[in-house]
Amino acid sequence: MNTSINNDKPTSVRNGMILCTTMVAIMLYLDRVCLSILGTSIKKDLDFNEIQFANLLSAFFWAYALCQIPAGWIGDRYGPRIALGIYLFFWSLCTGLMGMVSGYGLFLLLRLGCGLFEAGAYPLANGIVRKWVPLSGRGTASGIVAIGGRLGGAIAPMLTNFLAAGASDGWRKPFIIYGLIGMVGAIIFWVWYRDEPSQHLSVNQAEIDLINGTNHVPDSSKPGFPNFVALATNLSLWLASIVMILSNFGWIFIITLFPDYLEKVFGTPADTRALYQSLPLYFGIAGMLIGGWWTDRIFRLAGPRWGRSIPMAASRVIVGISYIVCLFLGDALWVTIMMCLVAAATDMGNPAFWAYCQDVGGKYVGSVVGWGNMWGNLGAAIAPQLFILIKSYHPDNPQAGWASVFLVCAVVQVIGAVAAMGIDATHPIKMRPNRL
Repeated sequence: MNTSINNDKPTSVRNGMILCTTMVAIMLYLDRVCLSILGTSIKKDLDFNEIQFANLLSAFFWAYALCQIPAGWIGDRYGPRIALGIYLFFWSLCTGLMGMVSGYGLFLLLRLGCGLFEAGAYPLANGIVRKWVPLSGRGTASGIVAIGGRLGGAIAPMLTNFLAAGASDGWRKPFIIYGLIGMVGAIIFWVWYRDEPSQHLSVNQAEIDLINGTNHVPDSSKPGFPNFVALATNLSLWLASIVMILSNFGWIFIITLFPDYLEKVFGTPADTRALYQSLPLYFGIAGMLIGGWWTDRIFRLAGPRWGRSIPMAASRVIVGISYIVCLFLGDALWVTIMMCLVAAATDMGNPAFWAYCQDVGGKYVGSVVGWGNMWGNLGAAIAPQLFILIKSYHPDNPQAGWASVFLVCAVVQVIGAVAAMGIDATHPIKMRPNRL
């Protein structure tokens, strides 16, 4: 801390930290989704078949899901400055190298590497929020960071196609450009970020007091490896994990099968499909802002128990109703409007989940977020294949197949809403770690 900055007005370095973390989230999603955007060109140029390309897409999610806990723990133990800096540098390196390879095996390996290193991003982002934001503002801050991801996903289609325009192998340029930007960003993050507000030269004591609150007890000890028994036996954490799994069942449809649905059911042209797929992500940005304010508002009025559970439950109800309405629509635009509502409601509930993890995780917040994110992304990996299986039971009636998918999405949201109401953020998880 710079002792010369000793006036009574708190400095605002914490806001810069949240902005920095939001920029990392934007890069996260640019690197994550550019493969699906460039799929047609990649398959044609490298002669990949549909199964090979599907494996490239799914490889990321499996690595991303299964590495959540170890990546989060590394961040808990060694701090986001080192861990997130390394993660950002190496997932960007993997992204850049994907623009230089021609063989399937190496492409698959790099895609796995991208998922592995990106796995630590959101757990560590939550750790940054916990360190730098007062308790009553964590939901809003979490929502702002998450907006970065949605904004990256929303701008990716147009930006990536613009960068790839021209030569037949133009698909390589976006990978290389995104990779270089990310590696430079990792260096900037490491130079500027500090794991503790007191370590930053531009932070004054008033801002430290504002962040820590009145009952802060300093704890400089490093967390040991998380006790999986404590995670696996905590009912509220399991309920939150179920909510994340079922939340992704509703959301993942938008970024995977929604364009195929528009083409097969309504014959929507390719450029219109791209527009209709991107619109829900912009509505998700608004949902994040509302959700962050919402969970913090209820937190102040009714405490952490309802401040976290009500937004998660209510958002599931809205998503379920939206999918039910889709069963009665016969126009692509109106279905897209419902998908916008699905995306907005989903993202209204996400800040409450992250704030819950910060409330109960303590110094293990990265590990707790990693646990919930792991289950959520396993849901994201499984859901598209389940949807395709459901559709296969109606080979002669595609509309009936899609209707069955919508019905399943609606039903699981009801289950998610019930699970959310049982979540209790008033009881921190007692980790009792094994020291390493």
